Amino acid sequence: MVMMTLLERETVKHAHVLRSTLRPRGAAVAAGSIALSLAMAPLGPGPAQAQAPATTLPAKPSTALALPSTASVLPAAQDNLSLAWAIPNYPVGRQLRWLLGAFTKASVPTAELKAHFDASFLAAAPPAVLNADLGALRFRAPLRVTYLDAGLTASALEGGLASGAAEYSFIMSVDSQGLISGLRLGRSPALPATPTSWAGLDAQLRSLAPGVGFLAATIAPPTARGKGSSCHVLNSLSATTARPLGSMFKLYVLSTVASEVRSGRLSWSKEVPLTAGLRSLPSGFLQIVPAGSTYTVSQLAQIMMPGSDNTAADRLMALAGRSAIEAQVATTSAHASLDDPFLRTRELFVLKYAGYPKYANAYLELPAPKRTAYLDNVVDRVPLSAVDLTAATGAPRDIGSIEWFASPSDICSLYSQLYAYASSPSLAPISSALSYNDGGIGLSRTTWPLVWFKGGSEQGVLTLGFLARRADGTVAVVTVLLSDPAKSIPAEVTLKALADAHAAFGLVPAS
Repeated sequence: MVMMTLLERETVKHAHVLRSTLRPRGAAVAAGSIALSLAMAPLGPGPAQAQAPATTLPAKPSTALALPSTASVLPAAQDNLSLAWAIPNYPVGRQLRWLLGAFTKASVPTAELKAHFDASFLAAAPPAVLNADLGALRFRAPLRVTYLDAGLTASALEGGLASGAAEYSFIMSVDSQGLISGLRLGRSPALPATPTSWAGLDAQLRSLAPGVGFLAATIAPPTARGKGSSCHVLNSLSATTARPLGSMFKLYVLSTVASEVRSGRLSWSKEVPLTAGLRSLPSGFLQIVPAGSTYTVSQLAQIMMPGSDNTAADRLMALAGRSAIEAQVATTSAHASLDDPFLRTRELFVLKYAGYPKYANAYLELPAPKRTAYLDNVVDRVPLSAVDLTAATGAPRDIGSIEWFASPSDICSLYSQLYAYASSPSLAPISSALSYNDGGIGLSRTTWPLVWFKGGSEQGVLTLGFLARRADGTVAVVTVLLSDPAKSIPAEVTLKALADAHAAFGLVPAS
């Protein structure tokens, strides 16, 4: 199986922290993939090379998503949130639904295990062993899904689970009969030691990568008109220097959708059909859902953010329009010209990994005003089958020219805007979408009852962006942007960056 760190390790797999996004991969789940998940403990044998059974994929989640009520705007706690509604109704998804219940049982009857796991799995992990392993994990109800990511068939699924305060990552596959043929499940290790002063934090940040941007700031409560407030900087490193974002760019997509809803041009309940021409590559699962299937705007937004679904992002970008997104970027970014034209994920895949450097060079040689036409008339017509998936594991490509860009200061302004938008009951889905996945930062929910997260990565790029509201009402934004044009960002650097972000929240002064 190909495991690629392309455009966002959404939650480093220290608990699902920095899971990979915009990461194409093969249809099956291989045992070797677990080497990328840091301290994932194995449960059962390595998944076999499963083929997708003949099945009809769902047109939409089996349970409709109800829009949050006024009471859930900027909620004080997120314990009631779950992505279970978004589990796709194909074989591996149906098995996940069963597992959510089985994991919380003291013991699962042998007959029930035989009805859900294939013979080869149970030969390697007999029912008694399997029950012992499950018992050692100490799951407790309710068990929540925190993110989902599908492979290229209906046979493989990856995601995150939360049991109380404990968070887990899993990867599983099913055989041709729809029985579980492979499963890996593990809890996160502890974060590295965190700095205890701004000076110590700065020193560690500077050691992480050749390019480092950082900002810790507080923002005031939203104004009556729903406008974001300015960021009060507490500490920073190169905070006004633009750097590549990876999938953190989806914050701009969410902001644009919210603005369109706010103006009345869009509605959260509007049903949107998926189209073959806007199908992208993983992360996410919408790339394997049939064209013509419909989702509401709210559902697409909430699929896009926690699991960083690229097809959902591209569909929302097409719905809002490229020019609307570019105009929205300009409302909070001092570097909006770097994101003009604003790329779709599919377009980035083609530019960097289809016949490289043919399309990339042609694109970069054009003056900015002509690049949009080149995307529309040339790049968008290149089939995804032309994308060389193996190339995405090599050295960084054009991270300074073909990407999405912003500075830490820009991201703080963007978060402030989103927080202001979410103060309106009609825009409550913003907070829901950003709260499902806290990036594994591990902030105490007693101290910090609201935590938003969006991150990203590509070879040579790692970004982490958090907004959190403390119990005393203080709202803080912490952004870490790392870049290295010569090589990928090591996994240990990811954990250090996360520890630095955690430390920064601890250094925010009392109100």
